[in-house]
Amino acid sequence: LMAKGQMKFQVNTMTGKETELQREMHEMAQKTAELKKEFIGEKNRLTRELTVMSEEIKSNQGQLRELMLENSELKKNLDCAHKDQMEKEEKTREEIAEYQLQLQEAEKKHQALLLDTNKQYEMEIQTYREKLTSSEECLCSQKAEMELLKSSKEELNNSLKATTQMLEELKKTKVYQ
Repeated sequence: LMAKGQMKFQVNTMTGKETELQREMHEMAQKTAELKKEFIGEKNRLTRELTVMSEEIKSNQGQLRELMLENSELKKNLDCAHKDQMEKEEKTREEIAEYQLQLQEAEKKHQALLLDTNKQYEMEIQTYREKLTSSEECLCSQKAEMELLKSSKEELNNSLKATTQMLEELKKTKVYQ
C-alpha cells in the first residue's frame, strides 16, 4: 500500500510537474511567437531602412559622379585659364621687352638728334659770336673813324674860324687901304 501511495504521490508530483512544464512551454511558445513577430517587424524595419539607405547611397553615388565630373571640368577649365594666363603673361613680357627696345632706340635717336642740334646751335652761336666780334671791331673802327672825323671837323672848324678871322682882317685891311 505504501508503495502504491508512494507511486500515486510520485505520479501526482510528475503530473503537476508536467502541467507546470506544459504551462512554461506554452508561455515560451507565446514569448517565442512574440519575439518572432517582433523580430519580423524589426527585420522589416531594418530592410526598409537598408532600402532607403541603398537608394540614398545610389543617389549619393550619382551626385558624387556628377560632382567628380564637375570637379574634373572645373580642373580642366582652371588648367585652361592658367595656361591662357601664362600665355598672356608671356605675351605681355614680350611686348614689354619690345617696347623697352623701342624706347631705348627712341632714346638713342633722341640723344643723337639732341647732340646734333646742340652742335648745330653751338656752331651757330660761334658764328654769331664771330659776327658780333666782327661787328664790335667794325663798330670800334667806325667809332675811331668818327672820333677822327670829329677831330678833323674840329680842326677844320678851327681852321675855318682862323681863315674867316684872317679874311675879316684882310677885308678890314683892304677897306683901310
